[in-house]
Amino acid sequence: MPKSKSAALTLLSPSRLPVLGLVLTGLLAACNPGNPKPPIPEPKPPTGTELPADGLKFNFQPAGVTAPAGYTADTGAPYNDERGYGWVAQTGHAPLDVSDNARDRVSASVEARLNTFIHMQYNSNVSGPAERTPAAWEYKIADGTYTVTVSTGDASGSLDSEHALNIEGKEAIAPYMPAATNKFRTVTLPVLVTDGRLTIDAVGGTNTKINYVIIAPGNLPSLRETKPENGQTMVDPDSGVTAEVNLPASAIDTNSLTKGVSLTGPDNVKVPAIINTSGGGDVVVLKPNARLKSNTAYTFRVTSDLKDTEGNSFEPYYSTFVTGSPTSSGSTVAFEKVTLANVPNKPYTSVEIGPDGRLYAATMSGEIMRFDIQSDGTLTNVKTIDSVIKAESGPRTIIGLKFDPSSTADNLVLWITNNEVYRGVPAPEWTGKITQLSGANLEKVQDYVVGLPRSVRDHMTNSISFRPGEKGAMYVLQGSDTSTGAPDTQWGNREEKLLTGSLLRIDLNKMPATLPLNVQTSEGGSYNPYAPGVPVTLYATGIRNAFDMVWHTNGHLYVPANGGAAGGNTPSVPAPLPSTCANRPDGGYTGPVVNGKIGMKVQNDFLFKVEKNKYYGHPNPTRCEWVLNGGNPTAGKDPAEVIDYPVGTQPDPNWGGVAYDFGTHYSPNGVIEEYSLPGNNLLKNRLMVVRYSEGKDIIVLKPGPDGNIVEAQTGITGLTNFNPSPLDLTEDRSNGNLYVALLDEKPPGAGTLMLVRPK
Repeated sequence: MPKSKSAALTLLSPSRLPVLGLVLTGLLAACNPGNPKPPIPEPKPPTGTELPADGLKFNFQPAGVTAPAGYTADTGAPYNDERGYGWVAQTGHAPLDVSDNARDRVSASVEARLNTFIHMQYNSNVSGPAERTPAAWEYKIADGTYTVTVSTGDASGSLDSEHALNIEGKEAIAPYMPAATNKFRTVTLPVLVTDGRLTIDAVGGTNTKINYVIIAPGNLPSLRETKPENGQTMVDPDSGVTAEVNLPASAIDTNSLTKGVSLTGPDNVKVPAIINTSGGGDVVVLKPNARLKSNTAYTFRVTSDLKDTEGNSFEPYYSTFVTGSPTSSGSTVAFEKVTLANVPNKPYTSVEIGPDGRLYAATMSGEIMRFDIQSDGTLTNVKTIDSVIKAESGPRTIIGLKFDPSSTADNLVLWITNNEVYRGVPAPEWTGKITQLSGANLEKVQDYVVGLPRSVRDHMTNSISFRPGEKGAMYVLQGSDTSTGAPDTQWGNREEKLLTGSLLRIDLNKMPATLPLNVQTSEGGSYNPYAPGVPVTLYATGIRNAFDMVWHTNGHLYVPANGGAAGGNTPSVPAPLPSTCANRPDGGYTGPVVNGKIGMKVQNDFLFKVEKNKYYGHPNPTRCEWVLNGGNPTAGKDPAEVIDYPVGTQPDPNWGGVAYDFGTHYSPNGVIEEYSLPGNNLLKNRLMVVRYSEGKDIIVLKPGPDGNIVEAQTGITGLTNFNPSPLDLTEDRSNGNLYVALLDEKPPGAGTLMLVRPK
C-alpha cells in the first residue's frame, strides 16, 4: 500500500555568536577606501558538537546586503583556517577570492535566500570583473556525519547554467538546466566528513550558482527535497506537496505529521489539508482539501515537531512556491460524491461487488464488511464477517479480495490474500497467505498457499485476479522486500526472496491433495517455482509493489506499481554469474554489468502492461535481475531512466517497458476498467486508477491500439480531493456507480467507504 522553516527557528543573533565561536563583527561593514574587498574576520568556527540544533546557516551574497534572518553572510572571501570557512579553487583547493562573483537579484517575488548567490563557475562569455577559476566552498569541522542542505539557482531570467553540486564528493544536485518556472534545486543529504573540512564543489556543472548552505549536527531525519521545488512558479493549484525524506533508522511517526507539517498562504494561515505518509512511512504528502488560490505564494514548512518513530526530531525546513492558473480536464463527464452514513469506521483496503449483488469491503484488521446496496446506490444492512480473525486467533491484514469466477449468489467462493499485521515493528517474513472463504456467510476458511514472503512494513501479498476465459488459474501480486533491490536500513536490511516483487500464477488444478501448500523458498524453506509441474510459478517479475491489476477487454493486463522513495540501494552484478541465471526466461544473463548504488534518488510510479516472462524493473539478485527500471541508455530522456546510473547503462535484456509514467509519489493502487452500459459511456473501457498519495483522486487513462496509454484525464468533477485518501475502487456494472475505499493511516483504524455516482 501506499514518500520549511520552523516558526520557532533559532536565530543566530549577535549574542549567540561568541558562544558559537563566530565573532563575525565587521563582515558586512563598509569596505575601506582603496580596498575593494571586504575585511576578513578571524574567529574560529564551531565544532560539530557546537553546531546549533537547527543548523549553521550561510547565505551566499554580495557585501552590504542584509542576510536572511538566521543566516550568516558569506560574501566570497577566500578560505582562512583561523576563520574556518571560505572559498578555494576547485582544483588544488588553494584559497580563492570570489567576491566579484556575488550577486543579488533584488526580486520582490522571490524569497531572500534565493535572490542571492555566488558563481562557483563563471560564464567565460560574460565580460566584467569576475573570478573565472572554478571554485569550491569549505568549512572546517570535526570529522563525523552531518546533515547538509544546499541550494542552487538564479532568480533572474538567465537560464544559461547547468547547475550541479557535490558535497564531500557525493552528488547532491545532479546537473540540471533551469526552466523559466523552475529555476532552483534544494537538496538535503547526510554527509560523512573524514578530512576535517566539509567541501562543496560544482564538478559536473557549468556556470553553477550556489544560494545557501545549512550544516546541521549528526545524521538527522530530514527532508531531502520537495515537489514543487523551492522557488517554483506556475504550480497547478490543484496539486499538493510531496517531500522526499532522509531517515537514518526508522519511519515517520504518523501521529506527528499534523503538528509538524503545514502549508500557509500570504496571510500565514494554515491551509486545511490531508497530511500523511506512505505505507512505508518514507515520504511526506500534503494535499489541500480544496484548490489553492491562483497566482499566490505559499510556504511549506516542517518543524522539529515532526518526528520519526524513535522520537528523533526532523531538521526544520521551509520552501516556497507560487501557483499559476488551474488546468481543466477537458472532460464533460462528471460524478457526485455521496457520503454513506451506515458505514462503520474501519481501515478499509479493498472493495468488491459479489455475485449476490452485495458490496464486500476488506480491512487491515481482518474483518470483511458486507453491505446491501439500495436502489440509489447507498448501503444498508451491514454485517461483519470475522471468520479470518477467528481462524487465525487474531487480526490479519486482507488485501486481495476476489470472488471465484464459478461463484454464484447461492454458492459464494471468495479468495483473499492475508498478511501479518504491521504493528510498528518489523513484520515477520514468510507470513503471507492465500485463503479461500466459502459458505453463505463466508464462514468456511481454508488456507491454500502459505509461506509467502513479507516485507518489514507495507509490501505484502496483494491483490488477486482471474484471467477471463482461463479456468483454474489465479494471479497474485507479491510485494518486494526492499526499496530498490538491495538491502537497506529503511526496509530492515531484508534481502529479496525468489518470489518477491513479482506477479505469481497459481494453478489451482495442480494444488496438492493436502492443503495448504508452503511456498517458502529459503531460510528453512525449499520451494522451487522453476520446478516442473509446480502449482505456484512466476508469471512476470520486477514488479516492486503493485496493489492491484486488471485484465482489460483489449487483452492486456494492466498493473499500476509504486516506485521506490529516495534512499534505497541497488545490487551489483557479481562475477562470476551464479548458475541460477539459467532459470531466467531468456536462459541466462547477458548484461549489462552494473555496480550497486547507495542512496538512490526517488523512482517514478508506473503503469505496466504486463506480459508473461517479462521483467519490469525492480532488481532481485536471487533471479539474476540487477538493473533498476530502464537503466540510463542514452544522454537524452529515456523511458523510466535511472540517472544514478552512468549514461550508456542498458536496461535488463528482458525489460518489459512502461505503458504510462505517473511521476513520483502518486501511489497508484486500485484499478478497474470502466464497464458501465447506461450513460457515462465517454469513459467506457478506459482505466480508472486510484492515486493514494499526491493525487488523492481517480485518474482516467485511455489505452491506444498498442495498449499503451495515449490520454490521461485528471480533475474530473467528483473524482478529486478524496478525504481520507483513496486506496481501492469497484464498479456496479449495472449503473456505473463507484465505491471507493478510503484509508487514513493516522491514527490506525480510521477509514470509510464513499459512493461516487455518475451525473
